[in-house]
Amino acid sequence: MIRAVGNKRLDLSDSEFGYYNALVEQFGPKGFVGLFSTDKNGILISITPPIDNVVHIGVVYFILNVMMNQRIRMLDGELKKVSEKIVSRESVDNIVERVERIEAVVFGEQDE
Repeated sequence: MIRAVGNKRLDLSDSEFGYYNALVEQFGPKGFVGLFSTDKNGILISITPPIDNVVHIGVVYFILNVMMNQRIRMLDGELKKVSEKIVSRESVDNIVERVERIEAVVFGEQDE
């Protein structure tokens, strides 16, 4: 779900958002401002800690972790699409093989 983090859109799961809130309670919301850039869908594009501000290492690790999790979620979605195509293709191939076997038996072309 897209949430407002550091004045930017950020796609976070519920558990990530809960951890974000714990970080904000501990270090304040200013640690996230200017730390990263995202696209319109809340996907992290880059992480660039500001030179003039001190950013807690826990905040940086959290954002790095979110970036990796976003990539894994995208890859998981792509793998599901590909696996669905493979499953549907295998079932078609099995049907074709079955029909060929039936035709071989019916027309007497069966290998014994």
